[in-house]
Amino acid sequence: MKNYNCKPLFTKKGSGILSYKVSMPIRGEIEKVWENVTKADKIKRYFTTDAKKDLDKTGEVLWAWGNDAALINVIESVPFEKIVLEWNGNMVDYIVTVEITLKKIKDKIIVRIMESGWENDEIGIKNALSNCNGWSDFLNALKVFTEYKLSYLHR
Repeated sequence: MKNYNCKPLFTKKGSGILSYKVSMPIRGEIEKVWENVTKADKIKRYFTTDAKKDLDKTGEVLWAWGNDAALINVIESVPFEKIVLEWNGNMVDYIVTVEITLKKIKDKIIVRIMESGWENDEIGIKNALSNCNGWSDFLNALKVFTEYKLSYLHR
């Protein structure tokens, strides 16, 4: 396995009140959307440059972008419904919590991502907004990949 620039998971959990939610309707069957959200071999086709292990089982997962990577700890996975994970907050010394939910409404799957635990200070606000942008990119890439089988990753 390639060596990535990756910090170990922090032990301190973020207890801040700052959180956000982003969501996206995606056309397709819930099984396909779930697979595209959770399977490492799918994620690295549309969002990361590498991914080790799937998000549909508890335990550690690695996502990489170039030489930089993030460890993810999946703490709950309910097939076709929800994934709860924790990972290091950017430029802080605590873990933030991410909840990804899928809900079928008519012919679409609503994928919602909520990240919480950010401290309500300048660095917490700045990095929560940065992560919000990153998760919005994830949802856009997921939609294009699921609906059109396209990836906008440059390889």
